[in-house]
Amino acid sequence: MSMTTEYRDLSILPISNDKRLVIACDSSAGIGEKEQDVVPIDPAVTAAFCLRVPLMELFCYGAEPIAVVDLVGNEYLPTGKRMLEGIKTELAKAGLSHLPLNGSTEENMLTKTTSLGITVIAETSAKKENFEMKEACSLLQLGQPYVGETVERNQHKIFSYSIVKALKKESGVLDMLPVGSKGIRYEAQVMAEGSEYQVEFLEEKEIDCSAGPASVILLAVKKAQEEDILTRYPELKKIGEFKKE
Repeated sequence: MSMTTEYRDLSILPISNDKRLVIACDSSAGIGEKEQDVVPIDPAVTAAFCLRVPLMELFCYGAEPIAVVDLVGNEYLPTGKRMLEGIKTELAKAGLSHLPLNGSTEENMLTKTTSLGITVIAETSAKKENFEMKEACSLLQLGQPYVGETVERNQHKIFSYSIVKALKKESGVLDMLPVGSKGIRYEAQVMAEGSEYQVEFLEEKEIDCSAGPASVILLAVKKAQEEDILTRYPELKKIGEFKKE
């Protein structure tokens, strides 16, 4: 059996002839209610969006989460408790309330900034192939880039897990990839990596902005089904195309 492989931000570990574990993680620091935090916000919100990142990575890849690990770099009361509440609320939104949740808090040291790391373990079939771009297709965008305080202000505008799961099932959707701190341009280039195709953007607006906690997802869509998908999912917009170099 082969060793662990890295695919984008995921670690993939074969555990049998039929299954693989897929591991995703994210971290957050300086976002909370402690005296030296840069962005003042409820730690429950911090934790929810920190969890959202690996969940989106796994849903876009096509793996099913089976366990969550949270590492809180602060005391349990009150910070850790609020974070756990945020994590459980977010799991419920994703339809994952049944998942086992394990973790740790910092009870030995007094901390002055909020800190959290989350790992999500998922599984998928050993037969699943990683995406490789093999045809010219359209680049669509779901969501808008938000980071820091703008995340809290625009929570009601950020797309749901249900639309991500629905899009993943569409036959015309070839690939999906969340956007984080590196921006849309970078992640679009990742989608075409190793292929003969390169991305051409229709406009350059906001393509280098951080999308914080995966507030944007990019989709590579078959040209023949682009119009149908854009009609049925008005939340999407076309921002470019993948063409041969």
